[in-house]
Amino acid sequence: MNAVSRCLLVGVAVAFVFGLALLACDKPAQDETDAAAPGVCIPSCAGRDCGDDGCGGSCGKCEPPYFCVAGTCLNEDSPREDAAPGAADAGGEAEDGSPDSADPDATGAGPEIPESEVEPAAETTGPVGPGDGDGDGVHDDEDNCPGLANPSQLDLDADGQGNACDADDDNDADPDDSDCAPQDPKVGAFAPEKCDGLDNNCNYEIDEGEDGLGCLPAFLDADGDGYGDGKAQVCVCNPEAAGYSSVAGDCDDKNAQLSPDVMESCDGKDNDCNGFVDDPGAIGCKPVFWDSDDDGFGGGFAVSCDCKPGGLGVTDKSGDCDDNEADIHPMMSEVCDDVDNNCDGKTDIGCDSDGDGWCGPFFAVMGTPASCPMGGGDCKDNDPLVNPGAKEKPKDGIDNNCNGVADESGGEIKFECQGPCTGHTMAAYLCSMEVCFGDLVLSSQIWSPTGDMVDSSWEAVSHFGNVNNDLKPWAGNSYALLASGPATGTSHTTDLPGGGGAPDPYAKDGYQTYDNVELKLQIKAPTGAIGFSIDYVYFSEEYEEYIGSSFNDKFYIILNAPKTTQGKSVVVNSTACSNPNAYYDFIDPQSGEKKCYIAINTALSEPCSNPKTNISGTGFECGPPDANHGSSTGWLSTSWPIEGDELFTLTFHIHDTSDGIFDSEVILDNFKWLSDPFNAGTVPHSNNP
Repeated sequence: MNAVSRCLLVGVAVAFVFGLALLACDKPAQDETDAAAPGVCIPSCAGRDCGDDGCGGSCGKCEPPYFCVAGTCLNEDSPREDAAPGAADAGGEAEDGSPDSADPDATGAGPEIPESEVEPAAETTGPVGPGDGDGDGVHDDEDNCPGLANPSQLDLDADGQGNACDADDDNDADPDDSDCAPQDPKVGAFAPEKCDGLDNNCNYEIDEGEDGLGCLPAFLDADGDGYGDGKAQVCVCNPEAAGYSSVAGDCDDKNAQLSPDVMESCDGKDNDCNGFVDDPGAIGCKPVFWDSDDDGFGGGFAVSCDCKPGGLGVTDKSGDCDDNEADIHPMMSEVCDDVDNNCDGKTDIGCDSDGDGWCGPFFAVMGTPASCPMGGGDCKDNDPLVNPGAKEKPKDGIDNNCNGVADESGGEIKFECQGPCTGHTMAAYLCSMEVCFGDLVLSSQIWSPTGDMVDSSWEAVSHFGNVNNDLKPWAGNSYALLASGPATGTSHTTDLPGGGGAPDPYAKDGYQTYDNVELKLQIKAPTGAIGFSIDYVYFSEEYEEYIGSSFNDKFYIILNAPKTTQGKSVVVNSTACSNPNAYYDFIDPQSGEKKCYIAINTALSEPCSNPKTNISGTGFECGPPDANHGSSTGWLSTSWPIEGDELFTLTFHIHDTSDGIFDSEVILDNFKWLSDPFNAGTVPHSNNP
């Protein structure tokens, strides 16, 4: 047995036992044999670190990005004639001295070649010559596929193994039968994807994924609004592709309604992603004006447009005709002072209706204005013969000189109110409750101590509810309504707009009050007066299911006089309690009796089991215990002392307790000055005038 046969037998034995590739053997020396046996392949990997060993086996494979060229591992930038570093030497070892490993899949017979890639055998004109086993005209020693006819000897990857028998023509480690480009070493299952418009890794997708060769920086755009998350930068082939953007700046990549292209809106969000919420000029903003005098109204043009205007020196209300004077703005009452106090473009309108040089009873007079140089206090401003400068005419029943006494003969002190006394003006409102005292009324104001909007909570009317109920006026042809909700209509479960809560300085229960509304008057008592009285009816939706609870809405008449009350604010309307053992407001220091202010707990409130007063059509009449029914006290009358010529403040106050719904209301009528002895306090009145 010669050396070649022995080498082949050893190779077969090793492959059988250990499953390894056929060992490569060097060609025997010339003195061992003169020629190889016909049909026997002698493998060799001398000078190769990859490719075919000449007998269908492998000398090794190149790892990406290297590929095999003429038995040498090169990358795409290496010159084809230069060998890749680490190539094995002729002795079968790599440059670092490690043994050159044989291909474990090699069997010596070469891979199975698809039928379509087998080259046809070369035509011959005679018998096959010695050393040409496949009969393709190429001697086996020089044939790169000695077991398969391939006369063209094509070898794409120059690995010494012809294409006809090479299972991986381009030597990219991806077999031809799965390689989508079997003759392109840059394309294959193990090739990295590049940004070149090709399917480099044979996954049937082009330029997919992130971090491909030649990729461009981009940002994840999950909401598809064209702006990416600046904190989520990636590298992709196509930054306008779905799911990506080349532009950062999205402050919420889960909401397409928030991006630098969106207009800012007044909604508590940073819509345009500029780092600020509700910027000036946002959609829905309100004009802002300078308010130099801090009276709540600005003058001139808007200086900005804000979502939440307010603060010192600015306001969202305009129309101030003098922004340096806090007592001049659109909500001020007109004063006779040669100034347009309410900014309506008119000065001292209505101050002197009869032209007698004296201003009427509903206007304050400052200095000696041109409208009424004689002063104020004209108690009958539609009659030029009646004013403070006129002489009193006896026995005509008229207070000609407006001193508060008709004919100056003693007895009842009367003032006449000139109608009409209905509507939503202060003049009509005071007239409806018979407060027509000329210049004895120094000021009048309806406002809310809790900051609520009170425009709907007061009105002068001729009748409240059905015309056939027990609520006809006691004097004149009208009366005043004051409520902690809407004054007119039949719906009384409304929280007034704006405002908040405030403690009650007169109650001991400690509950918060809401929807506070007050009529506040500054009055000078006429000479000869020893007291005053007023008639009223108190209504509440809280009656009667909330008696003794925290929802004890109240109505106060508060007097503050330097002599009569020693300058203290005193509630003058109170009565016995409905159940003093369960609830009372204070103990009368003189009688020791437990007392209640006018509220649902007062003994004068009418239980719905037997109401005495017909209040139908008001929305407060008895019914099921709900928000649409209640009860009232019926007509009451409160009388209280005052000294003649005393300057005092009289406040009519109503509020809800513990919440702003289930409103209360009061009718105010027939204010009178008392000059004869009387009993101070609050008593029931006749139910029908």
